Amino acid sequence: MTKYQFTKSKHSNRNSKFEIRNSRTRGFTLIEVIIDAFVITVIFGAVIGSFLVMLNATNSGKIRTLASALANEQLEYLRNLSYDSLATQNGTILPQGGIPDTQTITRGNVSFTLNTTIIFVDDPFDGCAIDAGAKFWSCTDGATTMVNDVVPIDYKRVNVEALKVGTPTVLIKLSSNIAAKAAETSSQTGMLLAKVIDSQGLPVVSATVTITNTVTNVSMTGLTNDQGYVFVANLPPDNQNGYNIVVTKQGYSSDYTTSRTTQNPNQTQPDVDVNIQQVTIQTLTIDLLATLVVTVTNEAGTPLAGQNIVATSDKITANNPDTPKNIYNLTTDTSGVVSFSIIEWDSYDLAPPSGYYVVNTSPYQRVALNPNSTLPVSLVITTNSGWPRLVTVSPASGTSGSTVEIVIDGANFANTSTVLLRRAGSSDIIPTQTVVDPNQKSITVTIDLTGATAGSWDLLLDSNGQVITQIGGFIVS
Repeated sequence: MTKYQFTKSKHSNRNSKFEIRNSRTRGFTLIEVIIDAFVITVIFGAVIGSFLVMLNATNSGKIRTLASALANEQLEYLRNLSYDSLATQNGTILPQGGIPDTQTITRGNVSFTLNTTIIFVDDPFDGCAIDAGAKFWSCTDGATTMVNDVVPIDYKRVNVEALKVGTPTVLIKLSSNIAAKAAETSSQTGMLLAKVIDSQGLPVVSATVTITNTVTNVSMTGLTNDQGYVFVANLPPDNQNGYNIVVTKQGYSSDYTTSRTTQNPNQTQPDVDVNIQQVTIQTLTIDLLATLVVTVTNEAGTPLAGQNIVATSDKITANNPDTPKNIYNLTTDTSGVVSFSIIEWDSYDLAPPSGYYVVNTSPYQRVALNPNSTLPVSLVITTNSGWPRLVTVSPASGTSGSTVEIVIDGANFANTSTVLLRRAGSSDIIPTQTVVDPNQKSITVTIDLTGATAGSWDLLLDSNGQVITQIGGFIVS
């Protein structure tokens, strides 16, 4: 009995080993299948990806070919027109013609935007028209000569560009110069040159210049070239400041001339005259927009919500009386913050609502906002008409090791007022002398900057326990 049982047990073990081997075999087979499937998936994915890339490249090439053919057709069509007919409907060639500035054309089931511009070119071979000083003359393309060309319309330049509708990318751009059979001749018309620069005086390219005159029935637009110029010839003369010029560009501020009115005849950039056989030059300035973020608190540092803050630009369009170019009006949020977004670069006065007084502003007003920047500003206001107010500090900087006399202007300065400079990690700088003007609107302090750390220092003014902190109010260099 025991032997039988032993034999059966050995047989059972053999079966178990066989089953284990089969199980392992099945496990290896499953793993191999998974690996093979993964490899096949990767290869298939790569093939599909390559196919899609090739398909996209083929489609892109087809679209570019269609755009190229369309632009070439347009250019050949324009070359076959008479010279006098080469003028677009709204362009800067007068008299304006019937050629569309922009049109939509469908080819091969693809819709394209076709843009056509035609301009006069002032070539330096016979002189230039823009007075560059020192007996030199400049052309609209930047060339300079010592010869003055009084009729700077040497030939026309045709530009044609094609874009797929709905996309900003220019697929192809073609250009051709076309000259008249006869030489340029004088006429009873005048010329206008609009020059567009940025805040640094550099030319702004591809800015849109719009020129209108209701009396002479002129309305046209053009894009500035690489030198920032738009040049218009054959304009009917007008000596009553009838030509209005407006300059715009996406993401930039705008600039313009303005008409004189009976109420305000003193325009800073009045509409311009155009005289017979003369070039009128008008320079306009635009630059990238910026953002002014103002945090408004009371004298105790508590944020003030729901306060209407007015930002008024330093630039004016007319004087006597002054007419600000820009006035922005917004209300603070629950955190006491107001953001004047995408506004023109300028210096701004910030004014609180009626019944409030400005204690101080950091940085000082007028707050200078640079192009393409975001400037944080702290504005402290109060309803207490007797609270001290700090307006200006002059000078607001000094050299380490020197002695500087600082004049602080404002209001409500007590005779016992004290001033100090404070910077983290440094000892306070106490004036060696403090003099409060009897009118309580001015304090003069003498400060010894020996050993002062270079950098930004806060200016603290204490008038009978009423403290003003001008953050970064003084710079040591």
